[in-house]
Amino acid sequence: MRIQAQLGGQNRIIELPDGSTPEQIDEVLNHASSQFGGNAPQILPAEIFVYLFLAILAALFVRALFFRSITIYDFQKGLLYRKGAFIKILGAGKHYYRKSSSVIHVIDTRKTLVNLPGQEILTKDNVNIKITLVGFYELTDPAKAKHQSEDFVTEFYNHAQIMLRNLVGGFTIDELLEKKGEIDAQLLTAISDKANDLGLTVSTLSVKDIMLPANLKKAFSGILEAQKEAQRQLEKARGEQAVLRNLANSSSMYESNPKLLQARLVQALSTGNNSIVFNAEDKVVVPEKSVTKKAEG
Repeated sequence: MRIQAQLGGQNRIIELPDGSTPEQIDEVLNHASSQFGGNAPQILPAEIFVYLFLAILAALFVRALFFRSITIYDFQKGLLYRKGAFIKILGAGKHYYRKSSSVIHVIDTRKTLVNLPGQEILTKDNVNIKITLVGFYELTDPAKAKHQSEDFVTEFYNHAQIMLRNLVGGFTIDELLEKKGEIDAQLLTAISDKANDLGLTVSTLSVKDIMLPANLKKAFSGILEAQKEAQRQLEKARGEQAVLRNLANSSSMYESNPKLLQARLVQALSTGNNSIVFNAEDKVVVPEKSVTKKAEG
């Protein structure tokens, strides 16, 4: 680095080492002033801005040459390694690190969908079915997920498949259809333990669809239809029993009180265009003409 200064009434150029501090520059100038005589040399104002500009350029060049930057977003975490050793977890923001000795791995921590479609599984009674499993998990410990497994996502999926097969294999097809909620709870408990070892937290996990073979679908459809028909026949029998019970009650009432039968007959005939005549013996007589008209109508 060169500095132009007035020494002994003349402009002189002074060579300085690169990166000299202001204190070092003042010391060199004072020494030069005592050597050439006169007051301490003064650096011109324009030269100060030039030196500052050059110093800034040098700093930017050094940073670009030896350092690298990376931006981490709110839904991400960064793992900082220096010389192969894990240092710390980095949060959101812009981070600088040495290219020669450091590296940063960025991991997405957002909630992720688990979808295992069409898993073919044999039940306890040897029925081949297909089950679709869905759920959500979240990466809560990025360092554990990175260090415990080479591919924690694939390992989690494989473990979910194994646990699903083991669990479903212990149920018959009827139990599987009846106890779906219980199976979901057991599956979530079994998989959560393994997920925690991988730095994951499973929020939900359940059986979405159970696909039966065509012949089994037909059999279940027949069973359901038979159940509906049996239920319909049962309701019909209950209705007939109720009618017979009412008729028996009415017969008992008419037998104990004959006039109720006459009153019921009068009530029935009064609904049409009929003429009713009572004789002295309290017998109801319906004129033949009225009956004939009613029959023709």
